[in-house]
Amino acid sequence: MKFNTPIIRIFIILASLLTQHTAFGQNTLKIIPLPTAISGVNEEFSGMASWKNRIYLLPQYGDHKETGLNGDFNLYSIGKDSVGRVVDGIDTSVTKFRTIKVTGLDKLPDSVKRYYQGFEAITIINKTVFLSIETEDSYAYCFVLKGTLNDVTNQIVIDPFNFTSLARRPFISNAGFESLTYLPDENKLIACYEFNASANGGTGYLIDTALKAVPVPVQTPFLYFRLTDIVATGNNEIFGLNYHWNGDYNTYLNNNILSNQESNIQAAIPDLRDSIAQNKSYLQQRPFARIVKLKNYKDKQWTQVVSFDAFKNNWEGIALFRKGALVITDANRSGKQLTTFAYIEF
Repeated sequence: MKFNTPIIRIFIILASLLTQHTAFGQNTLKIIPLPTAISGVNEEFSGMASWKNRIYLLPQYGDHKETGLNGDFNLYSIGKDSVGRVVDGIDTSVTKFRTIKVTGLDKLPDSVKRYYQGFEAITIINKTVFLSIETEDSYAYCFVLKGTLNDVTNQIVIDPFNFTSLARRPFISNAGFESLTYLPDENKLIACYEFNASANGGTGYLIDTALKAVPVPVQTPFLYFRLTDIVATGNNEIFGLNYHWNGDYNTYLNNNILSNQESNIQAAIPDLRDSIAQNKSYLQQRPFARIVKLKNYKDKQWTQVVSFDAFKNNWEGIALFRKGALVITDANRSGKQLTTFAYIEF
């Protein structure tokens, strides 16, 4: 047999790629195509929640960035059974969705509207929906709102009078409270800041679900890169979406808090050890994505669950599903990025 035939050469290449993939520790994403009407880059999906038999998708601006909080704002939901059929290979894409109209945002006070820079996270408890708002860098606080979901009429009515403010600590450009979830044992929400790589970690807040008590600061463990979303289980385990975009290198890794962290990152994140060893500029050139975990909100250290393909994807939403998680990207209104919805098992 000749070992230089095209088929054998292809097999060798594929085997080599598989070996590299396994060594890098990444798990394979199962891409779940969304309906065309909600898969465009203008959606900028920034959060996701699982409630009852549906998955709720949160666009950062509701497809109407220019009108702020005074224009129409829609969320979307898709059936878990439809998602499962794609994961199982029965269907090739999700074909149906519901539009969830959000009302009452225009009644929020000017103090919220003035600094609004989009929605970043969503969580649903019974029929109460909680949404986090990121604000302009010039403003020291971000916001958490709540509303009531009617899943028959597909509408969320925002309570414009009860919302809470969360102080940024420390100031990092374009960083807000992108992560929000519910802790059942505490009967509290927890919001986590996007940057958590100060010497003592980051700052989160425990938030009363009535949004009337002053949020209680809590320390979150040290974590390199952005924490773009979190989701808690019924026993208070917390899974986090940890994403590095190389365009954020100076903001997150070369600022007045961190610099020259490559050796430390090699030790902290084994999946990046070989890549950084071979190329000291790797993190300035390539993105990285993984899911991390805490035993509970008092845990002192994040542990890695799985890493996965980060290329051209700004991963910003997570929801637990089956034996893993669903993840979704914020395409950032850019043809250079992709709106991607996917399942990863771990």
